[in-house]
Amino acid sequence: MLRRCGNANNKKDCKGFLHPFEMTVFCCCVTAILLLISSLATAHDLASPQAEAGQANLDEQDGFLILQTNLHPPYQELQNGILSGYSVSILNCVFDRLDIGYGLAIAPRQRNREMVRTGKADGFFLARISDAMDEYAVASNPLALEKWVWVSPAIKSDDPRVSRRPKPGDFSTVGAILGSNEAEWLLEQGYTDVMRVPSIASLVAQVAAGRVEYALVDKHSFEFARKELQLTADKFRMQFERYVPLVVYFSKHYVATFPRLLDDLNAVLEFCETRPMHLEAWEREAIQNVQLPGIRQFASSPELLGHVFNQLDGTEIQSSDQKRLTDQEWITLAREGAASAIATEILGNDLSKYLRTFQASIGEQVAEAFVFDTHGQIIGMSRLTSDFDQSDEAQFQMIDSLNREKALITDIWYDASTRAFLSQITVPIIDPDSGQTLAALTVGLNVSAALRPES
Repeated sequence: MLRRCGNANNKKDCKGFLHPFEMTVFCCCVTAILLLISSLATAHDLASPQAEAGQANLDEQDGFLILQTNLHPPYQELQNGILSGYSVSILNCVFDRLDIGYGLAIAPRQRNREMVRTGKADGFFLARISDAMDEYAVASNPLALEKWVWVSPAIKSDDPRVSRRPKPGDFSTVGAILGSNEAEWLLEQGYTDVMRVPSIASLVAQVAAGRVEYALVDKHSFEFARKELQLTADKFRMQFERYVPLVVYFSKHYVATFPRLLDDLNAVLEFCETRPMHLEAWEREAIQNVQLPGIRQFASSPELLGHVFNQLDGTEIQSSDQKRLTDQEWITLAREGAASAIATEILGNDLSKYLRTFQASIGEQVAEAFVFDTHGQIIGMSRLTSDFDQSDEAQFQMIDSLNREKALITDIWYDASTRAFLSQITVPIIDPDSGQTLAALTVGLNVSAALRPES
C-alpha cells in the first residue's frame, strides 16, 4: 500500500506530503509492490491485508481512506518505483485541498471491485459509470475522459474492410484487457467471445501479430503501449468508438460514514483538473460540418435576434467594479448549486426561455447555451452558468465585428455545472441592418453524445 503522511500532531491524522524519512519507507513499500505485481496479475483472488487493516481502523483515523487501483498508463503508472500518472496527480491535488489522508493499493481491476463491494477497501479508480458498481458504490464527478477506439492491423485504403467495425456474433476476433472497462462494456453489448489478455502491451502485440483482428482500447493507453513496444503507427488502423468518462467509486459504507466527502471532493475537482483533451482534426471537422451550421443559423434567426434586442434594451451596463462584485457573488453561489438575485432574474427572462427551447430541440448533444453582450455580461442562459463575466474568456473575442464570419471551437474539458465534457462553440450575433456585432452565442456541445459514430 502507498500511504500519504505528513505533519500531524496526532499520529492518527495522516495527511500532507511525505518527509524524507517517510519517503524512504514509501519507496520500500513501492519495491514490495513491484515484487507483488507479477503475482497479482495472475492471482486475482490474492487478499490485500494492508487495505483490510486500513478499513478496520477507519473510524479511528478521521476519514483516512484506502483506494484501490491498477496500473493503467498513462493514468496510473510506476515511474522510478513511484506510482504516478494523470489520475494520481489529480487525486493528490484533491486530497491535499481537502486535508484528508489516504493510501493507494495496487491490484487487478476485478479484485479491486470485489474489495470495494465487500467493504475491504473504501474506493476504486478509475472506473466507468456502471449499474453494477452503482449497487454498492457511489461515483464521483469524472476525473478523466477516455477515447475508446477499435485498433486493428493496417490494411490498404481500397480494401472493402477499411470502414468495417466488428459487431456481436460476426465471428471477428475481438480482444480487450482482462477485467477492463472495455471488456465489461463489450460483454454488455453482446460480444460473447472476447479474447482477454492481461495487459495493454500484450494486447497491442497480439494485434500487431495478427492474432487479434480488433481490440477495443483507450487511445492514450494504446499510443503509450505502441511506443513502448517500438511499433510504428502505420502498422495499425484506428476507428473511433465512443468517449467514456472515468470516475472514482467510493463504497456506500464509507460515504455513509463520511457523508460530506463526495460533495467536497466534487467541489474541488474543477481546481485540480487542468488538462483539456485536444480536439483531433477529424473531431473539429465533424463539429464544423455537422453542428456549426445549425448554430450559425440559430444565431441569425429572427426569433433569437428579437429576444436579444429586447434584452439589450433592458440591460444595465455595469462598471468594472460592479461587474467584479456581481461575478464573485455569482460564482460563489453557483458552486453551491444556487443562483444569485441577478442570475435568477436572467434565468427568468424571455431570452433564457428561448435558449431552453433551443437546447431541448437539440437533445442530449447540447448541454448549455448562453448569450453575452459586448461587455461580456451574460444576458440569457438555458441554465445557470459557472460565472457572469465573460470578458476574460477566450470566447469574448467573438464580439469583435472583425470576427463576424468566424467561430471559436474550444478543446474538450469537463464542466462541473453541466456534469458533461464539453467543447464550446461561440459565434457572433450580428445586427442584419448595421452589420455590427450585438452579442455572442456560446453553445456547450456534449461531445460524449455529439461525436459518437451514430451521431
